Amino acid sequence: MTHQLRSRDIIALGFMTFALFVGAGNIIFPPMVGLQAGEHVWTAAFGFLITAVGLPVLTVVALAKVGGGVDSLSTPIGKVAGV
Repeated sequence: MTHQLRSRDIIALGFMTFALFVGAGNIIFPPMVGLQAGEHVWTAAFGFLITAVGLPVLTVVALAKVGGGVDSLSTPIGKVAGV
């Protein structure tokens, strides 16, 4: 059963997704990491991209695939581990 999202829901989802990818840590942290990495700046940038972009994208895809929230995502591992 599918249903249409209201405009208000679409706007709220857009803001939540924006906050997920462009939080304060993603604005402040990268320049500091680049400065501290020195000549290993590309390794640091790659690691930051994996953790700051890759993991949130993977989370959004996983939640979309199971069609729900954290409860439906953690069902296979049990209630105690899913909490």
